[in-house]
Amino acid sequence: MAGKNPPLWAVVMAGGVGTRFWPVSRAERPKQFLPPGGGRPQKGSRKTSSKTSKNNPNSLLRNTVDRIRDLVPPERTLIVGGADHRRLIREALPEIPPRNVVLEPEGRNTAPCLGLAAHIIEGREPGAVMAAFPADHHIARPAALRRLVRTAARLAAGEDAIVTLGMKPTGPETGYGYIQRGKKLPGGSGAYAVRRFTEKPTLARARKFIASRSYYWNGGIFVWRAARAVEEIARRIPQTARALERAAAALRKRNRAAFARAFKSCESISIDYAVMERARGLAVLPADIGWDDVGSWPALRDVLPVDGEGNLWMLPKGAAVHAEDASGLIVRSTKPLVAALGVEDLIVIETDEVLFLCRADRAQSVGDLVKALRRKGLGKFL
Repeated sequence: MAGKNPPLWAVVMAGGVGTRFWPVSRAERPKQFLPPGGGRPQKGSRKTSSKTSKNNPNSLLRNTVDRIRDLVPPERTLIVGGADHRRLIREALPEIPPRNVVLEPEGRNTAPCLGLAAHIIEGREPGAVMAAFPADHHIARPAALRRLVRTAARLAAGEDAIVTLGMKPTGPETGYGYIQRGKKLPGGSGAYAVRRFTEKPTLARARKFIASRSYYWNGGIFVWRAARAVEEIARRIPQTARALERAAAALRKRNRAAFARAFKSCESISIDYAVMERARGLAVLPADIGWDDVGSWPALRDVLPVDGEGNLWMLPKGAAVHAEDASGLIVRSTKPLVAALGVEDLIVIETDEVLFLCRADRAQSVGDLVKALRRKGLGKFL
């Protein structure tokens, strides 16, 4: 068993493709490398540059690392992303040591991502605790997040627990996973035993979950000993575990070809399905931290300012808006004037190559649209 205060590492999962924010999120620069919604478009040009400028906030990835900076130093921060985004990661995070940037040859979901990270961390500092963070979420109260992660790290080290942060739900969302709490754990940590994970329930079930007041949203933030992560993955998905052992060994030897072969042979599966739904000794810490996964265009209304009618305007600095009998709009355009009349619950996104229109209640289907465009041979727009 590790000591009382083993070193804490952070693993930032930066390999997502962000298709639900198409056409701003593209293969060459996905959602995590952009400010929320892509930031303010460039004035006087049809081009909607993705690069951070003085007029735009930092990228979601940059914000993720900044909020854990007082928790984990750069030398104990691992960034796991796609090989195609090496330059973007280096540009966004120049302080992270190069050997702490792990580039996946192909995406294999979160179980292989975290399993590989666990091998790396345990190999460098045996007994260490690792905290996993998605790279593309928004958290309004980062100090509260850091306090909770410190508590979770103590539970992981002292009780060998797998700890997840349970996000306080605000409504019956069907796009999130849910965590049901059991009995409160002794020791004054505020944590509860986990009874079960439920992935993306129906609306009727989600309403029952909210009414029971014993469920939290699964925000994908997990804290556990790196060695426990290795053990659980070996127990649940042994073939992938063996591939991860080979991949980690190849990384240590700097054998890129062997690493790529081993990692590509891993099963593509989430950590939730592979481990969390079946593991024992799980704990949930209730987390009221202003969390949002920024998982669709409508989610931006909870992150960016809206007007009195619930309209979100992402326009060049100085652009004019005239709206009559218009509500629930999400508009991103380079035009110096945007006018709306008698329309509601509509998403309109303009980039240099694409004009995208969508009813707001269909926003979760943008990923399906991207797949359809690829099948039609329109991959150059993706």
